[in-house]
Amino acid sequence: MSTIVAAGGGVLLVLVLGFWFGSTGRRRVPNGHVGVIYRKRGAHRVGDNAAVSVFGAPGPQAQLVPANTRYWTRPFHFHVKHVPYVRVPSGTIGLVVARAGAVRSSGDGLAAHVDCDFFQDAERFLRRGGEQGRQPLVLPSGAYAINPEVFEVITVDRQVAARREGLEPESLREIELRVGEIGVVVTHFGTKAPVERNQAGAVVDGHESYRKPWVFLAGGGQRGVQEETLDEGGRYLINPWFAHVVRIPTRVLVLEWNEDPKSEDNLDVSLDQIKLDVQGHTVRLDMKQTVQIPAEAAPRLVRRFGDLGSSGRAAVKGFVEKELAATVDGYFRRISGRARIIEFLTRRDEVSNELASEVRHALDLTGVRAISTTIGDFEFDDQQLNEHRKAIAVQFERTKLERAKLEGLEAQVINERATSEIELQRVKVEEQRRRLEYTELNVMVELLGSEHTALQKIVAELVKGDVPQYVGGDSGVTASLLQAMPFMQARDLVMGLQGMRGAKELRHSGEQAEAE
Repeated sequence: MSTIVAAGGGVLLVLVLGFWFGSTGRRRVPNGHVGVIYRKRGAHRVGDNAAVSVFGAPGPQAQLVPANTRYWTRPFHFHVKHVPYVRVPSGTIGLVVARAGAVRSSGDGLAAHVDCDFFQDAERFLRRGGEQGRQPLVLPSGAYAINPEVFEVITVDRQVAARREGLEPESLREIELRVGEIGVVVTHFGTKAPVERNQAGAVVDGHESYRKPWVFLAGGGQRGVQEETLDEGGRYLINPWFAHVVRIPTRVLVLEWNEDPKSEDNLDVSLDQIKLDVQGHTVRLDMKQTVQIPAEAAPRLVRRFGDLGSSGRAAVKGFVEKELAATVDGYFRRISGRARIIEFLTRRDEVSNELASEVRHALDLTGVRAISTTIGDFEFDDQQLNEHRKAIAVQFERTKLERAKLEGLEAQVINERATSEIELQRVKVEEQRRRLEYTELNVMVELLGSEHTALQKIVAELVKGDVPQYVGGDSGVTASLLQAMPFMQARDLVMGLQGMRGAKELRHSGEQAEAE
């Protein structure tokens, strides 16, 4: 009887223990989670990873229990921890640091790439020699079943880890380029950068807009500014440990020299109204320059003028201040030193054309395209000079208007009536042109000062007759001078007398300085 009781008790104990093991070991991985396995018992094998086991040694295991999986563990042998999927928010990227794996070679900033299903197959990563540290592949937005014992994933939601790795929140976002701007890529790894200042890194095929750094590096890619750029209107996944992107505007840029208040963000914030000293007079003028940076010129611009910040403003501002503004300032310094005040009254279009030519030549060296150069009206400190300038400008516009009418008539179907209108219009154009010549020369004569008497004596010897009506019927020096010789010859004569006046004033100022 006692034997039967003992046997019955043993059976009951087995049943109780079986129920306990069954109830405590049976589990299910929730949806959106994975099960990380921690083994309490097992044998070590040669070649197994010391941190995370592939072959079943004690400690964390590389394999995961997938979501929604029912499993049974022996409590004294295994422990399974449920952890949520890694989620990379929309419009951002995830960066990965491997906690387990082989040790990287000395000097390598990024680990070697191992294809392991976006780090969801830790076993494959370890078996294929995956290296510890920063990984070159980035995770696009989405959810990932990743073993946290093998990989740490840095996202915009994990700022402590991001700061530890020297990352700003903006570094963890997709690169989005708007229409009208391109991305110049600056890589942090690769072979030695080009020696020449304006030379960018050669194009390497197959890296899919720098999404695959390992392909770029295997292809001999050079570190630094790259010749291949990122197109406008695109979104790009760039590993910030591998490279950064400088946005360069390719739309038409309008840069202005004036006194208007400007935001610090403006590319032309350093450009003030142009002020010149010409023969003792202060001359002020506004200027507008339109330029466009072609995509092929952008890398040279970044390499030459720097890339502080991803917005590209440092490079473009450097170009504006060191190249464009320097060209404009140099031109006006030269002409203010050699020109006379009368030339600023009568040669505005010539000055504009000369400056435009210099700007185009200077920008050709950078690859930037100069579209147009516009000079505003010259403003003088002497009100009389401003009145002279306005008189010349009014007559110039009248001449321009009549010339435009003539061009319109010439474009019409030729018939007898149109032909007569064209001839009449030609007469009007010529009349306005001569009036413009008279206006300019008259201003020059009035500015002669003491040399006016000398001019009168010259004209008295040259002119013998009345002045034609088309110059206004004025019997003064200007009208007589135009009757005696062509406009250009008369202008040269007056300019010569002004030169004599300038030389006298220079000698006089020198004598005064010596006397003092």
